[in-house]
Amino acid sequence: MDTDTSILPGIKRQITLQRSKTFLALLLLIFGWVINIITLAWVHDRVPRNYEPLPDLFFSIFPEIPETIRITEFIMLFMVINALGVIYFHQHRWIVGRRVFLCIAISYIFRAICICLLQVPVPSKNTYCAPQEISSFSVVSRRVITTFWSAGIEFLRPRILCGDLLVSGHTICLFTALYTFKHYAPQKLRVLNILYRIMALIAIICILFARKHYSIDVFLGYIVATNVFRIYHSLMYSFHQNEMDKNLLSQNILSGMVAYFEKDALPPYLFANIFEVPSLINDKYFSKFCGYKKELRNLDI
Repeated sequence: MDTDTSILPGIKRQITLQRSKTFLALLLLIFGWVINIITLAWVHDRVPRNYEPLPDLFFSIFPEIPETIRITEFIMLFMVINALGVIYFHQHRWIVGRRVFLCIAISYIFRAICICLLQVPVPSKNTYCAPQEISSFSVVSRRVITTFWSAGIEFLRPRILCGDLLVSGHTICLFTALYTFKHYAPQKLRVLNILYRIMALIAIICILFARKHYSIDVFLGYIVATNVFRIYHSLMYSFHQNEMDKNLLSQNILSGMVAYFEKDALPPYLFANIFEVPSLINDKYFSKFCGYKKELRNLDI
């Protein structure tokens, strides 16, 4: 079923949930990720070689420890999986999913633009960069195919392409996952916010120790991820309160996207952060072997 139709108390109009919009948001996320890979494959041949790393305050104080990138990626995967769990078990998973997917997609598209605009020397003399070639469609395509499946995670495949600096992709994932948990997890689980904040801080520090990004890259990654999330949700609240004209952010390019993707969503005052087992899984498996459906559904704000 593509749509779910229901009439809820406090709403004068009929709500028709359009699941196709969530799949569209997911496609935009995939598009943003592919654009990043294509951009990296293209700018690799334009990265300055035989240049010293740029001056960086963190680098001037702390030593290089390449192995710490493993800590970053472990924390990032843990937080991303937790965020996906929040989406999956949320009673309004189709709405939460599309919002998070859109925020990540917008952040990564912005990142791809930044990577195209400026190439700087790699942050470490010890970073291996594959030999440069004359860019062509076949060269870029080969690089995209060989790097796509690793999703930028180095323990899946060592990075050999250089140039995706300025905005840290790891930082975007970390803080979007953190904000997803903070905004959509039930109140009883939000005590974990402090733990997740500490983990995110450790992760970005490890990025710098590993010399995978300059300090400004991590800072811009944080700014992009948090502001895209905040702007989207600010516009979302204004849209549902019919106050878009009172929000200065409505002049943002995102306002049109918000109006389209939020048209079938519940207003904030009816949007409760409650976990439940998805009916498809519950009906086929959990109802036969587990007795905790009620406990999950009672884990509310």
